[in-house]
Formats: sequence, C-alpha cells, structure tokens
Amino acid sequence: MALATRIDSIFVPAIDSAAAAAWYKRMFGMNEIFESAGYVGLGFAEGAPGQAALTLYPADSIDRDRHYAFNLYAPDAEALHAALADEGVEATAIDNRGPLKFFEFRDCSGNWVGVCHMGGGH
Repeated sequence: MALATRIDSIFVPAIDSAAAAAWYKRMFGMNEIFESAGYVGLGFAEGAPGQAALTLYPADSIDRDRHYAFNLYAPDAEALHAALADEGVEATAIDNRGPLKFFEFRDCSGNWVGVCHMGGGH
C-alpha cells in the first residue's frame, strides 16, 4: 500500500490572499474550497477526482526571481495567452516544441506560473 496517494495542495504566496483568490476565480473559473486565517484553497469545478488544490497563503513579499511552482494545463494555449495579454498580465512568448506548447506568466501577486498544452489532448 502506498504511504501517500496524491498531491493534496500546492502552496502559493500572496500579498493579499483574498484579492489573489478573486483574481484566480475570475481568470480561471476556480472555486473556493476553504478559507481560514488568510489561507484560501481553490480548485477547478470540473477537475478530476483527487485533483490538487491551490492554496494561497499570506506573505509579506514575493520572490519575483523564483522558478514557477506549478503549471496550469490549457486546452488552448493561444486563447489563454491572449486573455492574459488583454488583462495586461506579464507573460513570456509561447514556446512551441512539437506537440508541446508552453509559456509562463506572473499572477496578480507577481509569482511565475507555468502553462502547458500537449497537442492531441492531455
């Protein structure tokens, strides 16, 4: 028997976790799972059972040079890239490597977030 069976949550710092949660809900259609002492848990409504949650936690500062902590899967990388651009979000160019497309963007707190898409589904 496995001693651990899934990734439960990915922790992401936020200067204002409530404002960051509102941004993630608006941009990605995430739902609030819990809120306690400044921590806000978010997940996708149509996610697979056992899918990891995103937990925003209060932080005094953001290390803007830090490597991104997680990837979002996008069924249409170009559409997400364009939506982020429309919001004025800092993002890298889309990198195409065969069936893999990926880019990074900064969330509203300044964290790098990765985006990936594999052609033919994921």
